[in-house]
Amino acid sequence: MGSITLQGVRKSFGPVNVITGADLEIANGSFVVFVGPSGCGKTTLLRLIAGLEDVTDGRILIDGVNVVNVPPAKRGLSMVFQSYALYPHMSVRGNIGFGLNMARMQRSDRPQGRGRRSHVEPDTLSRPSAARAIGRPAAAGRDRTGDRPRA
Repeated sequence: MGSITLQGVRKSFGPVNVITGADLEIANGSFVVFVGPSGCGKTTLLRLIAGLEDVTDGRILIDGVNVVNVPPAKRGLSMVFQSYALYPHMSVRGNIGFGLNMARMQRSDRPQGRGRRSHVEPDTLSRPSAARAIGRPAAAGRDRTGDRPRA
């Protein structure tokens, strides 16, 4: 995991200010949920932290390092949306382990679970995508709107 700090983060789309100066401290090991009405900036804030949107002004620190100019793939973050995308042909274990496989994490280094439900299909459990994000050795955030990332 890692700590995340936002210092005066602003985001504008042309003349429209959508994030007007966010200051936030997320301690190492915390689980954070952004809740609010549609259009209030939850998804935009998560996309800024993940590096999927450019910051208009301010700093985003991960473990004390400013990552505003660091590409998304180098930030080591996970983001889970309420309308999560799972691979329907994979078991829960396969869905959770997918990111770990892509990161080439050795099985011996992975978080260990009970494994009793690994045969259950993804749609029968409520949040295997959250477990997939939590299984990664990085910070995780969750957007409660059901919005999906824009391409």
